[in-house]
Amino acid sequence: MEWQPDDRDAWVADAEKWISQIRGVLQCKIDLSPDGEITGVHVVAKSDREPRHIVRDVEGLLKARLGISVFYKKIGVVQVVEAETAPEPERTLPTPPPGESRPKSSAPANHASAPANHASMAEVIDPVASVSTDDIHDAVLLAEELAPRLLCNGVSVMSTDTLLRAEVDLQAAGLEASGVAEGPNRAGGDLYLVAAAALDAIEALVHESMGLELVELRRDRMGSGEVIIVAVELVKGRRSEQLYGTCQPGQNAYQAVVYAILDAMNRRLEMMLFKAASTAE
Repeated sequence: MEWQPDDRDAWVADAEKWISQIRGVLQCKIDLSPDGEITGVHVVAKSDREPRHIVRDVEGLLKARLGISVFYKKIGVVQVVEAETAPEPERTLPTPPPGESRPKSSAPANHASAPANHASMAEVIDPVASVSTDDIHDAVLLAEELAPRLLCNGVSVMSTDTLLRAEVDLQAAGLEASGVAEGPNRAGGDLYLVAAAALDAIEALVHESMGLELVELRRDRMGSGEVIIVAVELVKGRRSEQLYGTCQPGQNAYQAVVYAILDAMNRRLEMMLFKAASTAE
């Protein structure tokens, strides 16, 4: 038996109505736990928009109107490609036998005086019977695809007596980009520059403008080993948030820093649109 929300959760109907007004959305159903927490937002939408954009609109609407933060993976989008409607055939009456005239369209129907070939007339004017089954197409459901994940192609650090230069090569959606960061040659500065170069490469790959800044980078002991922890601030318009990522250093600390940055960014970047490889300069 399906659980029904009580008066405490009367906002659900309004939320479903608001979400259905988002461009491209056809239907919406919100599932709640017995505690009143959102467990899933199911959206049926047209195929003319990116599913990630619809998910982001739903997430923003719930936050703006109800103050509810919903993890984007709880929002599912199914896109429907609707088949074209076959044109209705013209309704025609059979040719009357010789000596009889066709009744006027304004005359009332008289079932008592129906012609003897009534069955053949039904075959002519029935639009359903005259439509070929070859013209009927089922709707096609498209599952939402996740955005490509970022991959690290290489890391390099060059130094002089006074200067450090880090370069990070990343790849996503068939497009490669390099990020560069420079700074004074000081102890521990190489890891910070590698992280900054990774963020620079990410901004070159993403189609949307945003600000990325390295807030903190630590290399601490945890349990029986070491771990690299990064905190990244993401700024989009008036909205900012901090993202966190970790990675065990292993034998290559520079590569571990890049992986920690990607760990912080990959989930958020699933909601964003990458540049097309054909538009890269």
